[in-house]
Amino acid sequence: MQKWEYLLAEASPYPFGDKLITIYINGKEWRQWKDKTLYELVNYLGNEGWELVAFSHNSKSDNNYLIFKRPKMTI
Repeated sequence: MQKWEYLLAEASPYPFGDKLITIYINGKEWRQWKDKTLYELVNYLGNEGWELVAFSHNSKSDNNYLIFKRPKMTI
């Protein structure tokens, strides 16, 4: 049976523009991704084998929440 691993991302963009102020992956800040775009992040994770399965935008806080999955490696 196929098993999955999941990645949870929270991305906060600047109010005007598409650059990110903060990005958290599984609760840990990815400081190296500050000032990159959400588009760049999603493509990077896709190249790492992650598939975007859910997206939510909170218009009050302007945060984006993304859930990715990929097949879990079995040994």
